[in-house]
Amino acid sequence: AACLQPITARAPLHGVARGCRHRAPMRISAVSLVPPPHGGFNQKNKHGFTNVMVVPKTREADADRVVRSHERWVNSTHVVGPEGDEDDFGHPRLLEYYVTKGPEVVDALDPRSDGNATGNVVYVFNLKFVSRFGVDQHFRMSSEGWGDHELLMDMMREHGRFFDRGGRIVANYVDDAPACTARKGDRATNVILRVPAMDESTADALIRDHQQLMRRTHHFTTQLDYDELRPRITQYQVSKHLVREDPWDTRSALTGDVHYCFHTTFVDALGIRGHRNVAQINPEVYQRMTPFFLKYGVHADVENHAVFANMQRPNFVSNIIRGVGKLFVKTEQDVALQEFEARLNQPRL
Repeated sequence: AACLQPITARAPLHGVARGCRHRAPMRISAVSLVPPPHGGFNQKNKHGFTNVMVVPKTREADADRVVRSHERWVNSTHVVGPEGDEDDFGHPRLLEYYVTKGPEVVDALDPRSDGNATGNVVYVFNLKFVSRFGVDQHFRMSSEGWGDHELLMDMMREHGRFFDRGGRIVANYVDDAPACTARKGDRATNVILRVPAMDESTADALIRDHQQLMRRTHHFTTQLDYDELRPRITQYQVSKHLVREDPWDTRSALTGDVHYCFHTTFVDALGIRGHRNVAQINPEVYQRMTPFFLKYGVHADVENHAVFANMQRPNFVSNIIRGVGKLFVKTEQDVALQEFEARLNQPRL
């Protein structure tokens, strides 16, 4: 029941603040920053947000239309990856964008659950950006230029299950992975935890172990392979978010809790079965993770979900978008946000 409130200004997603209100602006320590193994662009500590809607079956067609409209808008205004631009002004640079869709299941994380569906449909938005300025640009451009912005906001107010825009990538399959690798039709899992401050260090340690296990036992490829032995994945990321009283207001007070959002996409449904096999073969990690997830899990999609919308890989259109972006006029707020971003990205670990 922790995340069932509608999204409104008076009733934010997670209710009244708990714990300390005086945390440092950002503490990302789940996985330490390391140089990328191949000299590419290190995605660790980069920015993103997660958005979950759970809509009744009667609204599925409306939700499908809004998500497809959002996909078209993102593909026409955003660009893939960090190369070739000094900032995100007018064309936010994406490291990942996809929306998954599937049935809502009762107690999806509990292995004792019978897996009964509620009849509702779940949509999970996973967006990662090169910079925080790109996140700000995304929301600004959506409100000013996307025709279905208010429709999505209305749907979120009525059917929103989870929203957090302040996340940083703390775990992935490889630090310098190419951008926007999830494909339409890929099978998907999403797990979200809300962890109190007293167990944050435990969660960080579990994520370090989980990343190490994923890198050792899964295969980042679409080539033919035996998924039940070594699951093929097209994307794996964990982001860490400091929870605010109002997730829509980046100036609202911190509650002391931490969100962890796990997103993985698989080449085939057999990969999810293989992922479970990995868990059984490596009990030293999952015997600690399972009770932790059951205790602090606030949302989970672990079966019968697939990528419904995504960002296309770079093409000629990206070059056009970059050119159009240069036609916008920067405001004093834009400059101030970029200066803040530069300070925010200074090493903190």
